[in-house]
Amino acid sequence: MRIHISIPVNDLDKSVAFYSTVLDNPASKLKDDYANFRLDEPAIHLALVSREGTGTSVSASHFGVELPDHETLENWRTRATDLDILDDPDASCCYARADKFWLSDPDGNRWEFWVRTGESEVMKQEPSVCCAA
Repeated sequence: MRIHISIPVNDLDKSVAFYSTVLDNPASKLKDDYANFRLDEPAIHLALVSREGTGTSVSASHFGVELPDHETLENWRTRATDLDILDDPDASCCYARADKFWLSDPDGNRWEFWVRTGESEVMKQEPSVCCAA
């Protein structure tokens, strides 16, 4: 089983480069107006569709990858070293505590990578990037 996400993008080449770095894999399929990443870990089928002529936009708050432990989180963070990383340690968001970092793809779609560390009694702490637009 894989989760499928399709994201319209403005610049397919920039987006493929970003996701190849973040996912540590080349695109599984690459066409002039389309690319996808079919991964087992995490189990995802991420499609990038050239926005040109589609008139579509993304309205999701953000996308995320929950990781099993801090070592895995650090491996993902190391992979993204050359990208603009926003660290968010010991964050309280969505009634949970987590150590996390955030990335934004070339189109501004936000990605959260985190390890859950416990429960929280609040939706989010201030200041917070949790669920921010």
